[in-house]
Parts: sequence; structure tokens; C-alpha cells
Amino acid sequence: MKFNLRQLGYFVAAAEHGSALRAAEAVHVSQPSISTAIRDLEQALGQPLFHRRYAKGMSLTPFGQRKLGEARQLMSEAQAFEANSEDDATPTGTVAFGYFTSLGPAHVPALLRHLGHELPDLNVDLSECDLEEINERLRDGRMEVALSYDVGLTAPVTKEVLAEFEPYAVLAEDHPLARHDSVSLHDLAKERFILVDLPVSREFLLAPFWQNGLEPEIVHEVGSVEMVRGMVANGLGVSLLTTRPTHNVAHDGRTLACRPIREMVAPQKLIAAYPSAHPPTRAVAAFLDCLRMYFAHNAANLQTSGERKTSNKF
Repeated sequence: MKFNLRQLGYFVAAAEHGSALRAAEAVHVSQPSISTAIRDLEQALGQPLFHRRYAKGMSLTPFGQRKLGEARQLMSEAQAFEANSEDDATPTGTVAFGYFTSLGPAHVPALLRHLGHELPDLNVDLSECDLEEINERLRDGRMEVALSYDVGLTAPVTKEVLAEFEPYAVLAEDHPLARHDSVSLHDLAKERFILVDLPVSREFLLAPFWQNGLEPEIVHEVGSVEMVRGMVANGLGVSLLTTRPTHNVAHDGRTLACRPIREMVAPQKLIAAYPSAHPPTRAVAAFLDCLRMYFAHNAANLQTSGERKTSNKF
């Protein structure tokens, strides 16, 4: 063979981290070790694996994107081959897992705790991304599994629906609309509106208004769900959200009122997405099983109709 597993591991690390320096820090070797291994691997394969841009790191070539999936599969099979017993065959290695930024606080910490119980030898390389970044990373193979809303994904991926969340109105506790059990989009559109402004997110949050011929007056555009909640709690406007924390208190202690939407609004699907170009490695398959198990056990506690219960499981 013209290459070895060490070279493959360094190649995968560089692809996932986007530079030889960050890859070296991740696997605890020198940067020249990473660069030399990749250069030798490219020479053995006869084609470049990366585009190298001065001061902008490394990005995979189309050839490199294809070889990244194959390298992960080879490393996974080698780990299985080295196992001396059925217990040793428990998946090991690292899974490149990304999640949409607003979904992270509500689900990822508990998911990682569950994963630690079920697969203690599996490492997770976390990436917090907006929806556009998730699409890009799934497309070029840097991300093996994503937890995301089913919005804006054009990369060739396999999708599994884990839960469905309905958009809901967010109001200050003393807002007049908070006296009602539900809120009409027509009434919400008449108020000063605060919008989460992330790539792709703004479109799916405004879509329920557009579908009803409405255009809310946007007075503030912010970059996080918690900033929206804080501003609404302080009476600066109203909002529409999909991600729902387990409590109705903003960071400064002010209370929010969350109400379901009166009109029929399509729920937003929460999905696990992974590249379809290559079959999942043993580590990714095991990670996906844990992801399914986590959401299946918590299904009764996930927000589905504008109300949310607190989950104590896992």
C-alpha cells in the first residue's frame, strides 16, 4: 500500500478543521506532520485533496470530498478489524457533528450526556452553525451528522425526521395579546416585530405571515433566540419562534408569555441529516442510533403545539 492509516487520520482531521494547524492541535501532533502526511497521500493518489489558500486555510477539492468519505470508512473498518472481542467492537473514533445554533442549548447537552452513557468511547467533534453553514459542511463532507430544521438543505443528504415543532407567538407577560389562549398572525403582524436574523432562518420564520398575505413591521433584527426573548420580555416588540426553551423567563429574569398560533401553520421538522454519498461509518451509525433513541424517549416532552413540558429524562 502507498498510504497508511496515520496519513488517513491526518487527512480527515485537516478536512474537518479546515487547516493543518487546527488539525495538528486536534490530534496533538506538529503542523509539519499533518502537512507532510497530506502531501505524501496526495502524491500516492496522484491528485490534490485540498485547495490551499494563503491565510484562508484549506478546502477540499471534489476529489478530496470523495476520498474523505472513503477514508472514514477505511478507518472505521480497521478499528473493527483490530477488535479482539465483541466488547472491543464497541464503536470508537470521532463523529463530526453539527447543530443549528438555536437548537443547541435545548437538545445537544442532554444528547451528549446520553451518548456518554451509551457510547463512552466515542468522541464528538462539535460544530455550531447557521443553516447555511450546515448545508455547506454536509455538502463538502466536513460534517458527518447534522441536527437541523428541514430548511434550505440542497446538499445530497439523507434526512430522518426526529420531531415536529409548531411556530408560536412570543409576548411580554403583560402584553394585551397574552390574555388570550392563542394569537392570530393578523394581530401579531400589527405589532412591532423582533426577528432572528440568521441565514435562511428569517425566511422560514416570516413564511407564515407571507402565506397569509401579511408583512410584519420589523423593528429589530438580532442574532439569537435568547436576544429575541430578552427584548420581547422588556416590551420592545413581539416575535414568532419555533425553538422553545423549557422555561418562560428571559436572561434578566423578566417573564414571557408563549401562545400557539390561531391559524393553521405548517410545523417545522427537526431532522438528522447525513451525507448520502457514502454509507455511514460504524461510529456514525451508532451515533445516529443514540440520536433516534434520545428523541424517541423525549417525544412526549418536546413542544408540538405551542406548549412545552420540562424533560427530566436522560
